[in-house]
Amino acid sequence: MADAPSPLRFDPTPAVESSRQRGMYIPCPSCESQSQRYLFYRSGVRFVRCRACDLVYTDPVAPRGRGYFDLAALKDYDEVDRRIVTYDFVDAVQRVAADHERRHGRPPLRLLLLGRWHPDFATALGDRIEVELGSARGADETELVSDPLRETLGQSLDRYDIILFNEFFEGVHQPLHVLEGLARQMNPDTTVAVLFANMRSVPSRILRRQWKQFFDQKIAFYDEENLEKMMWRADFTRLSHQRLRTTFSLRYLARRLEVSAPAQEGLGRSALADVTFRVSTGRVMTLFAPTARAVAERLSIIVPVFNEERYVGDVLSALLAKELPLEKEIIVVESNSTDRSREIVRSFEGRPGVTVVYEDQPRGKGHAVRAGLEHATGSIILIQDADFEYDLDDYDALLEPIMQRRASFVLGSRSLGLDDWKVRRYPRSRLKGALMNVAHIAFAQTFNLLYQQNTTDINTMLKVFRRECIAGCELRGEGFEFDIELVCKIVRNGFQPLEVPVNYHGRGFEEGKKINFLFDAYPSYYQLFRWRFGRI
Repeated sequence: MADAPSPLRFDPTPAVESSRQRGMYIPCPSCESQSQRYLFYRSGVRFVRCRACDLVYTDPVAPRGRGYFDLAALKDYDEVDRRIVTYDFVDAVQRVAADHERRHGRPPLRLLLLGRWHPDFATALGDRIEVELGSARGADETELVSDPLRETLGQSLDRYDIILFNEFFEGVHQPLHVLEGLARQMNPDTTVAVLFANMRSVPSRILRRQWKQFFDQKIAFYDEENLEKMMWRADFTRLSHQRLRTTFSLRYLARRLEVSAPAQEGLGRSALADVTFRVSTGRVMTLFAPTARAVAERLSIIVPVFNEERYVGDVLSALLAKELPLEKEIIVVESNSTDRSREIVRSFEGRPGVTVVYEDQPRGKGHAVRAGLEHATGSIILIQDADFEYDLDDYDALLEPIMQRRASFVLGSRSLGLDDWKVRRYPRSRLKGALMNVAHIAFAQTFNLLYQQNTTDINTMLKVFRRECIAGCELRGEGFEFDIELVCKIVRNGFQPLEVPVNYHGRGFEEGKKINFLFDAYPSYYQLFRWRFGRI
């Protein structure tokens, strides 16, 4: 009798096994939107992008079996690499400790680490700061990434001066649930530091194409803006951020880039294997504090004034009469005009909601705006010229995405909308207007190339932004080049501009327009390169 044929057997590949483990579909971890756009599959994992906040994440996810945070368990780390990781941890803690001491006048004493950890971290700082590993609070990391931290960590939350999330949120599929109530339970003086890989940074863009395991362990891939929005929803306010460098050994780098086995063996036998170097890989540490919920939103409108007697009185009257969905303050900076502007401005002094700053001499628009920023108390800043080139009725459209936390930085674009070319039309100076319009396009295209953006009008006067957009920035511009410096530094600080179409009626030079194409264009264009590669 012939043997019965054996049943067919299917041995699943690692990709199939990975797909089978992922059965939980999730909304966007950052904003909880259900609208997503499919990107690609990799190793059985489906990657999507949130249409609302641009977060890239995996959907579905595996509800259990993570093993992402314990660095000691990773095969890719040998003894040298573990020392390097510890060094990077100490460097990050020292940075946030210095910031905490500057803000509160005392050094931090206790730190709680949540996220990626190594046992050496607990003693790496000696007696300077007591370090507690979050991994000691639960039987496994599933509890830390699934349950609210205020429940998992209990009543001891108020004892920590620093809570450091070390690549924590990349491994959490419901971070808003995990953060639920945390800000209200912790000490209001506690500094929350979030260390993560910024997906919009140039090093991250390069590495994720070459680093074959880049997408293998994480659930979500944040940039600075969608992380900030998520933390705001959890009642945290951004304080500042710092770019970090990562230390690598040549041995570790060759292994992660999956260089050929013979090449790795040859490197291992040489003295070069343990050579280390520090490079920028897109790692960022952003600092947050619990939001003071009792503080209402306020708009600070900064109005620089110089030789605007024809318009300034009507502009200030219109600003005072303008009804907005939040409290406003008007900060007028008068730069010792040679016409009647100072006299007109003085007539508004003392009115409710108006602050007047007098300069002893004109030093340029940038200097005046910086002087206004020093007196601004609002959470949202808007810059308004002392004329009617722009329509004050556009304020509502500009403020809406900021008030709804859909954006932190808004530009009023003269190149968008039904009438999509509202920039400069000068009947008496057609050639000068044409040259300025060509420059307008060149500025936008150069900015987009250098800063990886997609804008149409960075020269617009109407710039609206949250105060945290310029936190840590040293603004230096004196003249019209300040407009470009401001945009460049806000973007370098991690905030992507959202453009809103606005109305515009450019006044001619015979009507008092002050910008000089020959003398102002080059300094402004230079700012695009200066602040792309310089320190902000």
